[in-house]
Amino acid sequence: MVIAVYQEYQPDRRLAPLVECGWARSVPAAGFLRVIPDGGVDLFVSSRGQAMIAGPATAFYDLRADEDGVLAGLRFRPGAAAAVLGRPVCEFTDRLVPLDAAFGVGAGWVTEKVFAATTPGQRVAALKRMLTEHLADSEPFVDTAVLGAIGMLQRRPHWPVASVAAAVDLSERQLRRRFETAVGFGPKRLGRILRLQRLLELIHARGGRVRWSELAIEASYADQPHMINECRALAGISPVALPGGVSVSSNTAAADTS
Repeated sequence: MVIAVYQEYQPDRRLAPLVECGWARSVPAAGFLRVIPDGGVDLFVSSRGQAMIAGPATAFYDLRADEDGVLAGLRFRPGAAAAVLGRPVCEFTDRLVPLDAAFGVGAGWVTEKVFAATTPGQRVAALKRMLTEHLADSEPFVDTAVLGAIGMLQRRPHWPVASVAAAVDLSERQLRRRFETAVGFGPKRLGRILRLQRLLELIHARGGRVRWSELAIEASYADQPHMINECRALAGISPVALPGGVSVSSNTAAADTS
């Protein structure tokens, strides 16, 4: 496996409620990149001049690297993308969608300036400027009940849906429907994904000093077999393969799986 070179950039204050970070990632172009779900939506541009939306992934997928293996983008916070896209996020779930198909050919906030930038960092900066301009005359609506539920699942990813719904004064049916619109899938799926992300963070924090049975409990799995099964279902690999080749973030892509 080849580990990606990855860098994050802080969002501007105006974008911070919607954008988790800007990012740039480069790897050798041969082979495919394993993408691990994180519950977010990304807007990114490639070195070949493609502008894409990576919808929320329900499980892993493999993305072919472009010619020089460079991508630059913005990652929307879970639950925030619908406010920017103006459409239910479930329309983008498990899809890579050309930006003009989502916003129309005349989308004014992705221009030649983005593609004229010569470094990934400059492209991230250009994307932030374009998004700021796009939102200048609008007040994006974010579902605060869904955001509250996401915050609870980030702290307790194993919580039952009924408990999360009750905590935000919604029925289970209402919560699932609003999650489909704002997140792209239901709260149970997001809890599984957030639990995997917690496991990845714990693995990276410990380096090579990992006791898998203890880590499974700390990451809120029932036991070690449960953790192994979930890793294989969501990441396509066993936990022991995670530290050497998988980054904590999904839509930035993680490892050369050739």
